[in-house]
Amino acid sequence: MLDQSPLSRHLAVVPISLLALVLASAQVRPQPTRRLITQAIDESKRVELPGNTHLEAITSNDRGRVPDSLPMEHMQLQLRLPKEKEEQLDNLLQKIQDPRSPDYHKWLTAEQFKEQFSLAPEDIETIANWLKSQGFTVNVINARSVDFSGTAGQVRHAFRTEIHYFDVRGVRHIANISDPQIPAALAPAVAGIVSLNDFKPHPISGVR
Repeated sequence: MLDQSPLSRHLAVVPISLLALVLASAQVRPQPTRRLITQAIDESKRVELPGNTHLEAITSNDRGRVPDSLPMEHMQLQLRLPKEKEEQLDNLLQKIQDPRSPDYHKWLTAEQFKEQFSLAPEDIETIANWLKSQGFTVNVINARSVDFSGTAGQVRHAFRTEIHYFDVRGVRHIANISDPQIPAALAPAVAGIVSLNDFKPHPISGVR
């Protein structure tokens, strides 16, 4: 799965503009983020990102590999903060929701959030450069994700997983057939990849 903490799972899908509306503390002085990527990238040493394959991407639904030229737009590489930064963020969320706290409802701007709760600049640069080296276009770098685009062939080469067509209840979809892999050196800073498939989230039962 992506980040295991409930807080991180929530933040991973919330746009940075909305995060700015729910995070606060004018009193917090930004501290440098500890680097997580400390080894050189070795493409022969890889790890899987578990939980990044859709449940419907199964053999019985598989209709074969897509063309390598198929565009894959706006994929999201979800980033993982150091443990101490996650704890600071958790503490901040608690303060802004506590009317007794001096930080109650003191809003952070998107820029302040990015400054306080992003990976170390060196880690971000390493990840962005690796994506570019695989032929991807890096579109936007956010505090918690990197938006990038490419093709199915580039995904297959970079993440060691194929993109296939799947027929699910009469509707054609595309999805990766296995959990993606990344160089082990990047693993401490990467939680997972979003948008390797075109399945839409289903509403929670009873909610419309």
